[in-house]
Amino acid sequence: MCFDQLALTLAAPGQLVGVSDVARDPLLSPRWREARALPAVRMRIEEILGLRPDLVLLDAQAPAHVAALLRRAGVAVVALREAATFAEGLARLRDVAQALGRGDAGRTLADDLERQRAAIVGEPTARRPLAAVWQANGFTVGAGTMPDDLLRLAGWRNLAAERGMGAFAPLPLETLLRAAPDLLILDGASSERPSLAEALLAHRALRREFPGGRTLVLPPGQWLCAGPQNLDALRQLVAARRRIGGVP
Repeated sequence: MCFDQLALTLAAPGQLVGVSDVARDPLLSPRWREARALPAVRMRIEEILGLRPDLVLLDAQAPAHVAALLRRAGVAVVALREAATFAEGLARLRDVAQALGRGDAGRTLADDLERQRAAIVGEPTARRPLAAVWQANGFTVGAGTMPDDLLRLAGWRNLAAERGMGAFAPLPLETLLRAAPDLLILDGASSERPSLAEALLAHRALRREFPGGRTLVLPPGQWLCAGPQNLDALRQLVAARRRIGGVP
């Protein structure tokens, strides 16, 4: 899905013939509207070849046989690793643009995003308050992820990263409350399919300990993948830090 977002941003009109099915999910994909205008493709050779593509962008973690079969069918394959930092995201943006024959557009956009990032973040801050990300089933986001890097850039410390947690790990409610972070970051309102996993996000202890001023709702689509949408996440994170620090 992360490469779908970059391709949807950079491709020339009519250049894309399909995107992954998850790219249509409005809860995860910032470009779900554009994605829904294209055929949805799953990781199945028959579906991919049915669209007769010249090029397929794959996550480097995709099953090796998929890329091998595509190449046997004469389809060019570009396999890229997902970005875990804003800087890596700019590099991936340039890579995708180059693969699409849109190198100049990719370089121009990457340079513009870097300028905007610098303007949003400003000078490094001496005080770095503590933030915690909390998701369905009590999972949090640790080191080696895009959210962790954006928190750092915006002047926050990440509770999960400081505790040595990996990319996605469970964070018990009791541990979260004892840590008393300055800011609690939630995915947003419940999905179209409410579940017991999401009910934990509305626990009365959270509502008591983290009133509105200490809670930030940040949809996953803004910082799950690299792309222009990361600037929106940075703006909100910087604004929350300044608000909590009493900076007008």
